[in-house]
Amino acid sequence: MRHPFVMALCASLLSCSLAWAQVTGQPNTPDQDPAQALPPEPLQRLLQSVVAVQSRSDAQASTSRTLGQRREGSGVVIGPDLVLTIGYLLLEAESVDLIDHQGRRIPGQVRAVDNLSGLGLIRALVPLRLEAVPLGDSDTLPTPGKLWTLGQNESAPTALELVSRKVFAGSWEYLLEAPLMTLPAVNNWSGSGLFDDQGRLVGIGSLLVQDVYGDQVPLPGNLFVPVNLLKDPLPDLVRSGKRAGPATPWLGITSQRLPSGGLAVLRVSPGSPAAQAGIAVGDTLLALQGQTLQDLPDFYRRLRAMGPAGSRLTLTVRSEGQSREVELLSTDRATALKRPSGI
Repeated sequence: MRHPFVMALCASLLSCSLAWAQVTGQPNTPDQDPAQALPPEPLQRLLQSVVAVQSRSDAQASTSRTLGQRREGSGVVIGPDLVLTIGYLLLEAESVDLIDHQGRRIPGQVRAVDNLSGLGLIRALVPLRLEAVPLGDSDTLPTPGKLWTLGQNESAPTALELVSRKVFAGSWEYLLEAPLMTLPAVNNWSGSGLFDDQGRLVGIGSLLVQDVYGDQVPLPGNLFVPVNLLKDPLPDLVRSGKRAGPATPWLGITSQRLPSGGLAVLRVSPGSPAAQAGIAVGDTLLALQGQTLQDLPDFYRRLRAMGPAGSRLTLTVRSEGQSREVELLSTDRATALKRPSGI
């Protein structure tokens, strides 16, 4: 059992380490114990198959205001001239470049951004000539268990521990039922690869989170998106740039749970169903279809259970102390974004 004081002390020391790494611009790569090293063959494959991803979006793109016009992270080669990365690097991207371990700059094209999983795919426009990393099974990983991460410009993988699979609900209408939560925290996470002891890809880096253990003593770590979320839709994503079938419903609401109950509206996307229905920042979401909203996972699960994008629903909203019923028609999140060049 982890003693709360020890966990808190580790969190403090780790936060200082991360802050220093971010100020100096150096990847957070602690020295590795030789006993923790990957076997030579998969190690060499990883070192040449993790690439840097650099993208640029239009200054007027809606995501440029929140994610920046220029974005940089990592990606992992998973097929002939196909790179897997985190989707937010590619949203509304006008151009994408890949930089390999030899410093070659390779033009790329956004092949897909999967809003359900949060993953993105890039097709290289000239041959990569890099060995693809096989996909592992992210569903059967033991917790706790040893894994490794590798991001752009890193000379060696960093050993991590998979510590939980707790539900993650992002305020921007994003839900992962069983993400991969790891320790210690690393600062080079955007699109970095997470690998098992055979060098197979099991996750893609997404976020730095403050509570990998949930309601226990807060301890910062990283969230990786499991690759099994990609396996079924991968052929359709490569072929058409989207999953087969109806799109996931989206309302355009950024919110967070209130201790007093309900969900506080923090942001409303311009032109979204919520904006068209008159929902505004400062409102409180109380109920969906007359049933009280408990938290973000509850909200997102019930929203999806009501049907795909295009479904009609009713939210109970409190504004300036008054409650009202608001009817909305959900939509596909992709319709609110500028289509990346190439899709």
